[in-house]
Amino acid sequence: MAMRSSSRSAFLLALVPLAAILSSCASSFPDRANHERLVVTRKDGNFGTPSARIPINFSPTNAVKIRVEARGRDGEIDTSFNGFVRVSIRPGTIYSVGNGADGRNVKLTAGVADDVPISVIASYGDARIWAEDVGYTPVVDLTRKPPPACSDGVDNDADGTVDFPADSGCFAPNDDTEGAGTYATGTTETLYYALPRIADVRGVTATGGTSTPFPKEQLKIDTGFDPANATFAFDVVVTGITSDGFYATDVQDQATRGYASVFMFTFSAPQRLGVCDRLRALQGTSSDFFGYTEVGFPTWTAETWDPKARNCLVPEPTVLKVTELKDLPTLFRNESGLVRVETKGAVTVRVGKHFGSGKPTAPDFLAQDAASNCDLNGSGKIDFSDPDEAKCSNACTADPECSEFQNYLSQGNFALVVSDGTATNKAQVNASAAADYDPVLLKGTAVRSFTGALRYFSGGQQFTIEARCADDVILDLSKGPIAADTACVRRTDRDPNLP
Repeated sequence: MAMRSSSRSAFLLALVPLAAILSSCASSFPDRANHERLVVTRKDGNFGTPSARIPINFSPTNAVKIRVEARGRDGEIDTSFNGFVRVSIRPGTIYSVGNGADGRNVKLTAGVADDVPISVIASYGDARIWAEDVGYTPVVDLTRKPPPACSDGVDNDADGTVDFPADSGCFAPNDDTEGAGTYATGTTETLYYALPRIADVRGVTATGGTSTPFPKEQLKIDTGFDPANATFAFDVVVTGITSDGFYATDVQDQATRGYASVFMFTFSAPQRLGVCDRLRALQGTSSDFFGYTEVGFPTWTAETWDPKARNCLVPEPTVLKVTELKDLPTLFRNESGLVRVETKGAVTVRVGKHFGSGKPTAPDFLAQDAASNCDLNGSGKIDFSDPDEAKCSNACTADPECSEFQNYLSQGNFALVVSDGTATNKAQVNASAAADYDPVLLKGTAVRSFTGALRYFSGGQQFTIEARCADDVILDLSKGPIAADTACVRRTDRDPNLP
């Protein structure tokens, strides 16, 4: 039987009656009958190997050539097949297809398309090139007379539906057949690409680190662990635990490429995981939540930190200069990583003076020492459609001393004033994890150091330093910040011998 007739009839499926299976004395299902299929073979190019993988590339790669064959039930090439098949790569994206292709649609003549060059981007891990017969015969010239079958206003296949998108057999308006195709599919053998490191997930090369190039993709992330030898080529260490997830940093990559920290969103506090643990395996779904790159639904395995066996490995926080508090490239480079502002040398840090539950008054709505609440109508939120509340909020944003009180009530955020005697900026911080610290009572007072993970929210381009625990907030000017291998390391719930 030919693979497909000129009318693009669907495949006949060989079904085995259930009774025959149940009555059989065999211990397994019978062999599957031969069927029409596509055979896709990789030919020339760099395929990589499990031990020598192709680097992830966000610009077009050198092409890999493939051969596509339409095979009939007898296993032979179906020479009656003259049509298109659609190619893709998983994971990754097809950038271009050569040798007479129409976009990602490869033309088979007498059942064969040979030496077809495929260029891809953003492939990672174990990838395969796929080909599928979706019943698509593209027409480039949409003004052609007669028009394509899926745009001619005629029910060509007499199925009761007409043209794209009503007819399920129409792949696109320029499809010249209303037949659905056979959906025969074939894949190449594996192409071995490198796994993405955290910086790749963060988009260090593809987007400049402002968003992930793998939105909503399930990723396996390279942690540097070699299970065959139980060794680490580099270290991905847990740097903070929150009520809804944890932070991790690729230590070596943060020192070179940057953008090497990410937040894992777990909905609730992760169990049996702590600061200083080193990740052996990590995977999850990458996404941008209001501009903040995170990994959702993560799964992982970790090497529990034993201080007798190795150092903690959590890197010292990046101390942000006054001017860097408004420098977006610096802030994105350190997103989800540990950062710090501190009183040291010519630099001073203190809580803003304009911070309180009182409401600024018209006409300027300027914040005062005890009045920075711009929820003027008491609705529980700032309504920017209300001109007075919008004016009040904008005035607070422009005031280095102002912490908008409703923002503090709802989110726990407030402002630290950071000055070096020449420049002054404010850092938005959150000390909710340091329960004994009351910034309203301490407004205007000095802060020795404030440390935390740097989070981002695209509304107003706000970066917030979120303290992990009380260790991250130091008020005593005579003391220094707590070392990274000690701060917020709480392990007594797991092993009383650990700090």
